[in-house]
Amino acid sequence: MKEIIIEVKDDKNIKLPFLVRLRDNKNKKYKVLYKGKYYEENSDNPLVRQALYVCGALNIKDKKKRLSYVYDKACDLLDDDFYGKNVCEFKDNKCIYARKEKTHCDGCCRSRDGDKVCVYLKNHICSIRCLACKFHICKYIRKKGLRYRVNDILVLKYLLNWKQKIMVYLDFFMTKEEVLKDLTKNSIILWAFKKSEEKFFPDK
Repeated sequence: MKEIIIEVKDDKNIKLPFLVRLRDNKNKKYKVLYKGKYYEENSDNPLVRQALYVCGALNIKDKKKRLSYVYDKACDLLDDDFYGKNVCEFKDNKCIYARKEKTHCDGCCRSRDGDKVCVYLKNHICSIRCLACKFHICKYIRKKGLRYRVNDILVLKYLLNWKQKIMVYLDFFMTKEEVLKDLTKNSIILWAFKKSEEKFFPDK
């Protein structure tokens, strides 16, 4: 089996083989190289970790399993910020937006008018892993200089096409299984005309 090297050049850049997504990788194994050392599982370096996720995805030959892996790892990276670093500054189930605007709690899990909550909100916690919801942040977080783009996450940048990137960015309040169906169909026309189900119920 031929080995293909993804090299992490420094803390900001990686060297990826040209058109790596389009290559037939059935007989290829991908590895990460950083400062003369090969990595296979994990690293404290954020960019090495992202490169490892790209390798992990490319080493999965089944397309559906690969998409599932890509989705999970993208969620992991965003969760590290939102939960690990408490980006939204939650206190007593109220985020920075709710406190500043003196509005309802539970952050972004409510409708715009605030009188409905997402059906997947259970005991103040999201019961699903919706990637689109994780990408979108309020003005107070943006003022802190934080912004989350699809291409900031390398497994999405290199493993999804432009249509799939639109889907993961805009499939709000949807389960992983629902989003993966869209990604597998890979049809922007079917996706655009799909009737969205009601994902909110009245607050009690």
